[in-house]
Amino acid sequence: MAQATLVSERLCGDLQQPISAMAWSVDGEFLAITSTGGELLLLDFRAGCEELLRGDHDSSLDVVGFSGNGQFLMAAGQAGELLLWELGGTGVRPLAMDPIPLGSGWIDAAAWQPGGLLLAVAAERELRLWDGAARQWLDPPLELPGTIQALAWSADGVQLAASCHGELVLWQPCLSSPSDPPLRHAIASAGLALAFSGPGHQLACGMLDRSLLVWPQGCQGQPWQFSGFPAKVRQLAWSEQPGRLAPLLASSAAEAVILWTQVKQGAKAWQPEQLLWHEKRVNALAFAPGSTLLASASSDGTVALWDGRGQLMQPFEGQGSGFNALAWRADGRHLAAGDANGRWWLWPVAVPARERQRSSSGSGFG
Repeated sequence: MAQATLVSERLCGDLQQPISAMAWSVDGEFLAITSTGGELLLLDFRAGCEELLRGDHDSSLDVVGFSGNGQFLMAAGQAGELLLWELGGTGVRPLAMDPIPLGSGWIDAAAWQPGGLLLAVAAERELRLWDGAARQWLDPPLELPGTIQALAWSADGVQLAASCHGELVLWQPCLSSPSDPPLRHAIASAGLALAFSGPGHQLACGMLDRSLLVWPQGCQGQPWQFSGFPAKVRQLAWSEQPGRLAPLLASSAAEAVILWTQVKQGAKAWQPEQLLWHEKRVNALAFAPGSTLLASASSDGTVALWDGRGQLMQPFEGQGSGFNALAWRADGRHLAAGDANGRWWLWPVAVPARERQRSSSGSGFG
């Protein structure tokens, strides 16, 4: 049976250096794109214009993101400083704030609290919080025993996870008191990727030792452990669509993408499905919001779209250069990607009805 065509047109543009990261504003009106040359491009779709907020520099920008209320845009990277812009709305020039040096090395882990104004930044061994409402750092920072490799917020903005070599920390910065210390889990190596599921708050951790850890709901007790991956597990993504026991989880190591489904409780609870298409390392994974449609981007110059059963829906290629980044718009119908030649792409995606959000309550027509 012929594959349905999900993508049939595109919008594209270029930066001078390879694309390193991409992020949409929550309302989908802005798309921010960074490069390994330190460029930051802001696309304003309502005003129909683009602005280069930062041109070529000697230092890479590797993380970018918008605050939940759309007030701030942040970027950070090789220079070890936090860059912030205040956004005045569509068609209004963003106001650059003074760079904030953090006295640390390369920063490649930072994330805004969902629905809030706290920005978590990994500065070597310290997990620091910048409060956008007060425009200042909150003290004291949380210290880990090693350099922080990854961090992630839960979807409700309550829990913040961070990992280093030998330890994973769960922190509730808005609820914790000095007498209520963070929860610390010992792990066998370094956690390179972290991701919370939305429904249920399961936590996945991709490991340097070629394994994957998944904590059940509440992140208490011992995690499930999966090993035997061909390389370090660097990419993780959860579907927002609830499953019978847990949402779908996608992981990647080298060129291998695996879709995980929880089929029962207890031992051997998760069923893996290997997705075969890419020939080189997968650099990004992302489920479409409210859907089981999965996008994967590879160094082989391809992006693939997969359904919730692991079937290839549509592969498409750039211009011979590997893809480094992916970002879905909040409507789940527009996918942005960036490649190693500095080209960014934007595709409208016709998401099949069967992959879209369905009610988990059992009521209605579903």
